[in-house]
Amino acid sequence: MAIKNLGKYEIVERLGRGGMAEVYRGYQASLERFVAIKLLHPFLADDPEFKDRFEREARNVARLRHPNIVQVYDFEYDTTNESYYMVMELIDGQTLKDRLGDLQARGEPLSVSEIIRIARGACAALAYAHARGMIHRDVKPANLMIDSDGRVVLTDFGIAKIVTGIQFTASGGMVGTPAYIAPEQGLGEQGDERSDLYSLGVILFQMCTGHLPYDAESPLAVILKHLNEPIPSVHKFNPNVPEALAAVVYK
Repeated sequence: MAIKNLGKYEIVERLGRGGMAEVYRGYQASLERFVAIKLLHPFLADDPEFKDRFEREARNVARLRHPNIVQVYDFEYDTTNESYYMVMELIDGQTLKDRLGDLQARGEPLSVSEIIRIARGACAALAYAHARGMIHRDVKPANLMIDSDGRVVLTDFGIAKIVTGIQFTASGGMVGTPAYIAPEQGLGEQGDERSDLYSLGVILFQMCTGHLPYDAESPLAVILKHLNEPIPSVHKFNPNVPEALAAVVYK
């Protein structure tokens, strides 16, 4: 059955669906504004510690106030669907993943100035959050949005920690996305600020070259390459990348 309302929010349409959540465009009549609503799948609540973890992390994320981080407005539990949800600023734009996909389909590269602009926005978001003890743990192009004014916005802060929990990572569970994962996360560790920067480095490599640094037939094989193989040369894929920018990627 289609969802019509979540609390005081009217559901307009579904924007996307993933392994952990569904994302909807909603309308908040009291403030006459559209919002994005991330409805977490009910099975996550089977974890007895999930409620406390969700509320704690949602509060932490809602405290973040930065133009390059999506603003969280509200979080609640929906009794009808037996699911928790977060209400956020609705970004009018596309993800970096979609932007890169569109460019690849047309055979066009990102300009150096655009690569630097996007990277600066992402760095500003991470620097602000890291200074406040918040680590993203799943930095990837799908979590970077570019709005209609060109603003770079990092989304899904706190989600990785909410849906996995410390007890999962301590027992060897993986947090992150294999293509962008830091080596320590591939070993089942939680990681720290450096893990986010490693993931951003992978994104920079992809923006510069149109390729991921490591590719393989299975997620595990990709993780093993992150762990064991040297960083490939940016110039092997794109000799036109300025030396200074290549140095930033390697750093």
